[in-house]
Formats: sequence, C-alpha cells, structure tokens
Amino acid sequence: MIDTTEFTKNAQKAATEGMETFLKWQKQAVDTTFSKFEQGIAAQESSISETRKHMQELEKNLTEEWKNQQEQFKSMALKMSETYWPESKQLMEDAEKLYQSNVSEMANKNREMLEKNIDSSLESTLNVEKEWASQLRKNYTSGADKLREQFDALISKTADAAKTAAA
Repeated sequence: MIDTTEFTKNAQKAATEGMETFLKWQKQAVDTTFSKFEQGIAAQESSISETRKHMQELEKNLTEEWKNQQEQFKSMALKMSETYWPESKQLMEDAEKLYQSNVSEMANKNREMLEKNIDSSLESTLNVEKEWASQLRKNYTSGADKLREQFDALISKTADAAKTAAA
C-alpha cells in the first residue's frame, strides 16, 4: 500500500522545487533581457556619436572641395570679365562680400540650428528609451518579487496547515 502522507510530501516538495526554479529563471530572464536592451541603447549612442564625427569630417572635406571649385570658377570668371570689362573685378568682389555677409552666414546658422535640433531630438529619444526601459525593468522586477512573496506565503500556509492536520 502507498503511504499517502509520504506521497503528498514528495509531491509538494517537487512542486516547491519546480516553482523555485521557475522563479529563478524568471528573474534571470528579466535581468538578461534588460541588460541586452540597455547595451543596445548604449551602442546606439556610440553609433550616433561616430556617425556625427564621420558626417562632420565629410562635410568639412566637401566644403573645402566646394571652396576650391568656387575659387577656380571665380578666377576664370574674373579673367574673362576683366578682358572685356576692366571694372568688373571690383563689382565681383563687392558681390562676393555681400554674399558672404548675408547668404553664407545665414546658411551656416541654419545648418548649425538643424544639427542641434537633430542632436537634441536623438538625445531626447534615447533618454525616453532609457527611462522606459528602466521603468519596465522595475515593473517586471516588482512583479517577480510579488510572485516570490505570494509563493513564500503559500508555502508557509501549507506548512502551517500540515502541522495543524498532523496535530
């Protein structure tokens, strides 16, 4: 004949150990998942910084090339116009000064403003992601802790009930 008391104890022990394993896995899964997510956010920040450096270098090179071509064109245009119209050099220099003081400066300010807006937008998006991940991690951890508390309370009630039944 099977001893039901021993069978019940073994079944409760197996269920308890299984639940313990489940709770440990749950906590590990939460930690691992959010650690990887946070690493992803850090990689995004690093990538954005590197991309910004590359873009600035590219822009610098393109600007230098554009200025070189602009100077070549200006030189050719001046030579051609001076041959037919000697006073044109002064007029072209005045026009260039006007362009530099108005259009070029405005374009530079607009570019700087756009860069700052893009940077602040990316930064705020990453900050929102960080806050969201942090809050989500807290919620999952809190849920796991509450599940652990409920399980521990259930185990202690079961143990008290077993003592009462045995007495």
